[in-house]
Amino acid sequence: MTLLLVIAVTLYLVAAVTMWRQLGRNAQLPKWFITLPIVAVVLHAWIQWEHWRFDGFDHINITFSLSAVALLLVILAIARGTKPGGMLLRPVVYLFAAVSVILMNFSPVNWGAEFNLSPGLLVHVVLSLCAYAILMLATLYAIQILYVSYVLKHHKAQATASYLPPLMTAERYFFRLLSTGTFVLVIAIISGFVFLQDMFAQGQSHKTVLSTLAALIYVVIVFLHGARGVRGRAMVIASVVASSILTLAYFGSRFVKDVLLNT
Repeated sequence: MTLLLVIAVTLYLVAAVTMWRQLGRNAQLPKWFITLPIVAVVLHAWIQWEHWRFDGFDHINITFSLSAVALLLVILAIARGTKPGGMLLRPVVYLFAAVSVILMNFSPVNWGAEFNLSPGLLVHVVLSLCAYAILMLATLYAIQILYVSYVLKHHKAQATASYLPPLMTAERYFFRLLSTGTFVLVIAIISGFVFLQDMFAQGQSHKTVLSTLAALIYVVIVFLHGARGVRGRAMVIASVVASSILTLAYFGSRFVKDVLLNT
């Protein structure tokens, strides 16, 4: 697995550096370039599966979850193709994927919470990770929108126009991702109440409360945009706040349990 890890990480890094340099030069990416992240994501998925299989599918820890989220982010980025709006984010996603798969590979396979592989719990976990990945990609778009707005406001577009995406394009895809991620998150929370015995049990209550709060904020944003056409800086900042709450819900407790309480 070490060789697969080295190849996957190398491909991610080469893809990130190549894309960043091409964006800076406002040059077209070569047609063969798409094979780099595709091969990397296939190897990433293989390493992820083997890491979990070696443990007998008994544990899920913070590094495994981060690696799974990164894998989903890369898949979403590849699915976007070469359409404008997200090219600036690709190097960040590829670097995050490289770091996450390294951390997972060097963490003990039996580290973290025990995982009872029941169909209901598996559905809840998969939906939760998918929702988080989609909403985190939306958050990256939100940060990009804030940056582009700052550049335009301070009349610096001339110097940076070569790699900046159109603001309206980024904003449109941001709301599309936000709507999709919000829907999946709501379904994930509902599945938790359906399949898990007690979503407010000790060690789970804060996760339930925080993820529900984040979902409510997302729902309000999606409703205001869809029904009232509200857009702009306030909506973008609200989504970043909701993403921060969701991150605290998903990974805050996991960090405490897996890292702080095991040191």
